[in-house]
Amino acid sequence: MKQISTIFLFFGLLPLSLKAQQLEIRANLNSGLYSYRGAGAESVSRINSATYTNNPYGSKGGLSYGLSFNIRKVTKHQFIYGADLGYEMLRSRVNLEYQDVIGDIASSFKGNTYLNNSFINLFPYMGGRFLLSKRTFDIVGGMDIGYILSSTEKGDAKSTDNAAFHIQTSIDRLNRKSDLRPRIQLSTEFDHGIGVYIAYSHGIQNYKEKVLGGGKSDTYSRMWRFGLSYRLKS
Repeated sequence: MKQISTIFLFFGLLPLSLKAQQLEIRANLNSGLYSYRGAGAESVSRINSATYTNNPYGSKGGLSYGLSFNIRKVTKHQFIYGADLGYEMLRSRVNLEYQDVIGDIASSFKGNTYLNNSFINLFPYMGGRFLLSKRTFDIVGGMDIGYILSSTEKGDAKSTDNAAFHIQTSIDRLNRKSDLRPRIQLSTEFDHGIGVYIAYSHGIQNYKEKVLGGGKSDTYSRMWRFGLSYRLKS
């Protein structure tokens, strides 16, 4: 709980540092693709003993979503600093393609396993505002500080030659409580306070660091975000 308390304390104190200054406050809704990279991430795996996926850390992107609130200050020199706090469900995907023997019958299986990671995420950042073709663009960089609430494997593999064989998994995969991801983001705003943004985050903490048998298989998160924002105050 120490990490999550720090996140809320940081976000709660931010307005005090901006006292007597004009603020921009936004609500954000985002989606995107979350996956893993490194030697420990795979595009294809299998369900073992009908209970778990051998390697749920997929290098294929799973559709993710999130909701956050953003406070930022733009100085007279167009310097930006602020923070974004919200909830995210980040999902990676690994394909299931393998052969197995059930009883005395050999069968080929296909499907997918999703690793569903529930986060509270704080994104402190700084950057600049630029004018291009009569439109302003904000480019900021910072760090995603993610507190992991849960991590659950959801696997589903069906036999391609015997409809009676259908294997599903649903197990806890939580092996760490936090993740740090350097992030860069580009955003712009249209009429009526509606804006859009795109961002990329690249994890620096190994998800298999404490996994039994994980060895030196480094596994790091990555995330492409595409979002809509609405300006509540400026």
